[in-house]
Amino acid sequence: MRYNYKKTDIDYRDRGEGKTVVLIHGFLENQDMWNDVVQNLKEDHRVITLDLLGHGKSDGLCDIHTMEQQAMLVKNLLDREKIMKATVIGHSMGGYISLAFAEMFPEKLAGLGLLNSHPFADNDEKQEARERAIKTVKRNYEAYVKAAIPSFFAPDNREKYKTIIEKLVGEALKMSPDNIIAALKGMKLRKDRSELFCSRQNYPKLWIIGKKDPLIDLEKIRELAMHCKGTDYIELSEGHMSYIENQKEMPSVIKRFLQRNDL
Repeated sequence: MRYNYKKTDIDYRDRGEGKTVVLIHGFLENQDMWNDVVQNLKEDHRVITLDLLGHGKSDGLCDIHTMEQQAMLVKNLLDREKIMKATVIGHSMGGYISLAFAEMFPEKLAGLGLLNSHPFADNDEKQEARERAIKTVKRNYEAYVKAAIPSFFAPDNREKYKTIIEKLVGEALKMSPDNIIAALKGMKLRKDRSELFCSRQNYPKLWIIGKKDPLIDLEKIRELAMHCKGTDYIELSEGHMSYIENQKEMPSVIKRFLQRNDL
């Protein structure tokens, strides 16, 4: 389905019946990444997915897509569908957006989940890496995408998932360089929401991490997780792309979280 948001076309899907779960994809991804999870949940949940600004079949809005702007898009979609509360779960950049949503619209949250994501802001080193990425995209965005997507996988899985990686690259290359840069800028500017995520909230929280995720500081995450109140913390065996690398167990982890907390 498509609708217009601030004169921008947005693509989304609405499947199943029951309590609502919103699934938010990550950088260089689109809502198709959630297909297995949707199949697992839609029998007893209403599951909404969407293509974020500048991703998939959704158009871009401006030259910087901040996490707050993307969260506003999610809120607008919930209002459009007359949904009062939902569990929001985000993968990678989608986790950053979920955290922004939690800060901006806590009254809309029934539950919150981070998948292969974290609440930290970019440190100086990571911000410099974002700037280098932006320069690379400006020079040759195809080369950037072809290098970036394999780097999301655990090193020993890159050959194993070569065919899937090629498909993901092909999908990501449908994005314009400007929209890739807008997302990189938005991630670079995001604020730290560790305190928000780890303080006791009136909704349950889920945090799923991959032990072999090449994009995270696992020890830093483990240290913070020890102090996160009301949070189910789970480590899966593989990398950043757990919906592929841990395809069998990851959807079930989400379903059990929802069932256990009556979400």
